[in-house]
Amino acid sequence: MYPAIGDRQIRALRREDIKEIVATMTRKGLSASRISQAHLVINAVFNETVRDKKLAESPCAGIPVPVIVRAADFILPDAGQLEALAAGLPADWAATIWLMYGCGLRIGEALAVRTRCRINQDTVLRIREQVNPVAQLRPLKFRVAGGTATDGYLFQGRKHKLVIRRTYQEDFDRAAARAGLPPEFIPHSLRHCYASVALARGIPITEVSRWLGHKSIEVTHQTMGTSSPPLGTGPGPYSTTPTDPKRRG
Repeated sequence: MYPAIGDRQIRALRREDIKEIVATMTRKGLSASRISQAHLVINAVFNETVRDKKLAESPCAGIPVPVIVRAADFILPDAGQLEALAAGLPADWAATIWLMYGCGLRIGEALAVRTRCRINQDTVLRIREQVNPVAQLRPLKFRVAGGTATDGYLFQGRKHKLVIRRTYQEDFDRAAARAGLPPEFIPHSLRHCYASVALARGIPITEVSRWLGHKSIEVTHQTMGTSSPPLGTGPGPYSTTPTDPKRRG
């Protein structure tokens, strides 16, 4: 990207320039993933420029890029189903639904939330660890281990201090069935709902990727796809691209 446009001012770039970058990468035989990642980076720069009111609109908007056929399909529950899902869990675990749906947490991260995670006068929730499948504290993905204490955790296990993931999953499956959700709806689906709503509201994918803790925006793009469903439509596909159903973000 830099050799193509790095010496030019942002306001001097036009849609034709972005189209030419995509076309050149395509002619060189670069993968759809590589081309889409380049487009995402350029678009992120222009989105910030638009947000800072330096430009009226991004020249990247609406420019087609090669389709990546790896985005996951998932179910978007309506408000009633979410309420029923939370009500169907043991009462002391119900808040995990809102942490995963409202904050985009993985199940292990949600189960590791404690009172000390609230910082900046309760305006920020910062998770520094996760609970693994056998109820042990472990570092977050892509993080190294650090010292932790075991006090203040919101969700307690039955036989252990923390929650065994299999036990939670069994309760979740029963609650989801009672809420009218299909078997494919898993705890991780709530994280995808969070990303969908954020993207649908126009939050840049760079920010969504950072909040989700993805290693790169390419991971976010490949997992979440290039489109989001309209809000309030109930169950429906997250994207229109085919996928391996076992692939998760």
